[in-house]
Amino acid sequence: MAFLESHHLQPTTANYAFALEVVSDLDGPLARAVALETDGGLRLTPRSLNELSQRFLATKSGTAARMEDAVQSHATQLGSLTSDAQLLTKSLSDDVTAMAVEVQDWPDSNALVARLTDAERELADLRRDVAKLQANLGSLSEQRTDPTRDTATQALTSEGARPLFARLGEQNRAYVMMIFSVADLSNINERFGHPVGDNVLSAFVANLRQVLKNEEIIRWTGNEFMVVVTDVALANARLLAEEVLAAFATRRLKLRGSGEWIGMVTGSAGIVVGQGADQAAALIQARAKLYRATIKGLGQVEA
Repeated sequence: MAFLESHHLQPTTANYAFALEVVSDLDGPLARAVALETDGGLRLTPRSLNELSQRFLATKSGTAARMEDAVQSHATQLGSLTSDAQLLTKSLSDDVTAMAVEVQDWPDSNALVARLTDAERELADLRRDVAKLQANLGSLSEQRTDPTRDTATQALTSEGARPLFARLGEQNRAYVMMIFSVADLSNINERFGHPVGDNVLSAFVANLRQVLKNEEIIRWTGNEFMVVVTDVALANARLLAEEVLAAFATRRLKLRGSGEWIGMVTGSAGIVVGQGADQAAALIQARAKLYRATIKGLGQVEA
């Protein structure tokens, strides 16, 4: 990878994972820390890389491990409570059966009512505990869903782009990187709420999938999406990007319930050609072109 070569670092598994983390989120905390560490043209030393890995990457794995432990603990408690409930009901059944057999020694009604009342209270407590644990498990399960996919658009996140970047680096192939942005998303969120903004993004992703079939779509930032294609010329990639933006601009997106049209929503795109493991440089260039396209006007493509 170009990142490792530029810093004269060995292409080990750990160093490769570190480089991918930096490249996949150039605005993230790790990338910013690397920029500070190398300010003035300094190279990243193995010692600095190790310290940054401990600060930023170890936290991720530790959080995941703690979440797994929490799920396991809650599951164990849930199993224990279920077993307690079964034992309690069996004990109550045995007591009543014994009373029925020994008719001549049948207790007074007050004793039986008291026993049943205690059992009902204990079962109610168990049910509450079980419900609470089930809710906690449900919450933890939601947190454990694939973190590499965006819940609103079902596109890959920048984290999920790692395998794609790894393949490009290993194959050393030429590619075309396209960065799209949806215009005025912050205003849409402010006027109609974030759920409407999420629906707008989902609609845009649907257009991307319709035109760029079988390509991985990556939600890079809040309103930006990346698509990397191989075996496609720059001119053809531009035509595809223009088709996506033109189709999206014609959609009349409406509010659910009232049917109110939210107004025309458009986008822009920046396109560059990259090679092999230089994704970081390609990404910077593509976003610069995206910015110029946005300045030119809505629905523009800069290549």
